[in-house]
Amino acid sequence: MTDYFIWNGVDCRTKGIHVSELPPITIPLERSKQTNVPDRPGSLTQLEGDDVYDDMILTAICFIADPAQIPAIAAWLKGKGTVTFANRTGGHYNARIANQIPFEKVLRGNPHCSFAVNFRWYPFWYQENVSDVTITTSGDTITNPGSVYSEPLITVYGSGNITLMVGTTIVELTNVSSSIVLDCALKEAYKGGQP
Repeated sequence: MTDYFIWNGVDCRTKGIHVSELPPITIPLERSKQTNVPDRPGSLTQLEGDDVYDDMILTAICFIADPAQIPAIAAWLKGKGTVTFANRTGGHYNARIANQIPFEKVLRGNPHCSFAVNFRWYPFWYQENVSDVTITTSGDTITNPGSVYSEPLITVYGSGNITLMVGTTIVELTNVSSSIVLDCALKEAYKGGQP
């Protein structure tokens, strides 16, 4: 397998980057607090909530043959966006470049430079090419194929007062005129477009 990563839709190989080591597929750490109780063996674990996880750092070890590419690579590998790794295709992680990137010579007299890119990722993997689901009848259901809760973008079409049930949560929408967007990730509701 050829190792690579795709950052914000751009394949690293188009920048002359070769990946020598991809991050392993990793399960994030569940956010919890451990409390030691006097005269009791072990500790008590308090979960912050169901399916609440810490961010993680995924590191790709890379090298380039042409140091003239360093300015273009430095301009590209920054900020936030989506990252896909060769060992986990079909989806992406939402991430941020989380380190300074030192380009180090591999061998004296050799133009190759090695470097590591740390991606701090939100602890969920998002499947690509998921079709929109349209429900037109009251009582219809959608099943989440994932292993934890999802944070969908829901557009509700209608007018007046609407009751929407998501899982066991009831959402009361009042004075809707034509449509309203419920962005579960941002925890916001807005009319059309962006919040």
